[in-house]
Amino acid sequence: MLSPNNPELDTDLLTQKLKTVAEHRYRAQPLFIKPKAVEFTPGVGYTYQTTGVRALIKRIPVLGPFAVAVNRKLRHIKSPGLTWKQRIMLAPVLGPGIHMVYALLRINKIRHEMAQQMIELRQMQQTSHAQTNQRIDQILALDIENRLRRFDALDIGTRLNRLETLDIERRVVSLEETVRNMLANDANRENNLAGLRQELRRHMQAVALSAAPQAAPAAPAHAVTASAFDADAFYTEFERAFRGSREDILDRLKVYLPYLEPLRGDAAARIVDVGCGRGEWLELLGSEGFKALGVDMNAAMVSACRERGLAAECDDAIAYLRRQPEGSVAAVTGFHIIEHLPFETLVALFDAALHALRKDGLIIFETPNPENLMVGACNFYTDPTHLHPVVPAVAEFMVRQRGFARAELLRLHPYPANLQLIEDSDVARRVNQALYGPQDYAVIAWKTYAN
Repeated sequence: MLSPNNPELDTDLLTQKLKTVAEHRYRAQPLFIKPKAVEFTPGVGYTYQTTGVRALIKRIPVLGPFAVAVNRKLRHIKSPGLTWKQRIMLAPVLGPGIHMVYALLRINKIRHEMAQQMIELRQMQQTSHAQTNQRIDQILALDIENRLRRFDALDIGTRLNRLETLDIERRVVSLEETVRNMLANDANRENNLAGLRQELRRHMQAVALSAAPQAAPAAPAHAVTASAFDADAFYTEFERAFRGSREDILDRLKVYLPYLEPLRGDAAARIVDVGCGRGEWLELLGSEGFKALGVDMNAAMVSACRERGLAAECDDAIAYLRRQPEGSVAAVTGFHIIEHLPFETLVALFDAALHALRKDGLIIFETPNPENLMVGACNFYTDPTHLHPVVPAVAEFMVRQRGFARAELLRLHPYPANLQLIEDSDVARRVNQALYGPQDYAVIAWKTYAN
């Protein structure tokens, strides 16, 4: 008997159904016996002992198993609770044949019933679709009505008055003015600091000169001893072989023109290019309307520049800049120069440039980038006259330390994309940055912040 947890469940009806199912299920029992002794073996089941005629028939080689199978089938057919149709269907051979014939006779009726069900299903679908659309229309209509009701309830005039009282425009103007003042204060501090550094350096130089008035002038730190071969001719041939074509250099140098844009149209603005070499930068500046002069110690390079109609002088760059009136030069540039100079000479070059520059003047010095491992470990030493690479952060520190008020770095010329790894991982990105990143950089510095 069932004990229901659900009080609405009819336990008597369920119990009756379970009994009916138990009576109709198939039972695999031995035939022709009435068990006289029953023994249950775990894992095996019940064991029956048979005696008499049934036991004798069961032992006949062919007839015994056949008789057992026939008797089982008959007992299955005679099971209580079956209808006469079910008993016929269980009959061997006859049952399946009758079942097949019956199915063939009912096939048209089944097809008709299926067609009728499909029609009813389509009708239900159409009805459901229509009801859904109607409900959506009702929801949309309700939403529009609610929105109109909310808009009608808004006091637009009051809200506009509140916005006007906020005086947003005045606040924005005040904020912009505050930002401008902060930037101006920062620029003034940098200008003052740069001026103090310059004044301190001039004072230290004056003290040093007064302490040793009779000292003989020392030879330039960058002076080169005489050699047994023509160094000027060697370097001219070297640049022709390794620097690249004139057109390529002209195209690369265009990146610096925006920095000189404030000088455009200023007839008094002079640009001095130290180590002018073959004169590509001088040619580009002339085509852009700037007044430029090149200074180089290589007489062959200076001669080549003059043949192209470019202004160039064969002189020591530091000495030339020191001879210029203070504040008379608008810009001092040098491309792949500072890596040739010893540290003291490089400091002297920055000091001489600072002396010659006018208040809004700037310097641009390009050099190989040792942050690129290919450059720092190999390509830098292609030029046998290179001394040592200059780390970008050190170059920026040096120009600030020597008295320039503002400085920035410009990294240039990474390897072409077809030589780089596909950046599908962080490792590939780091390898590209270390091996195929910018091959050169420029340190750009201004004597003072522009007012």
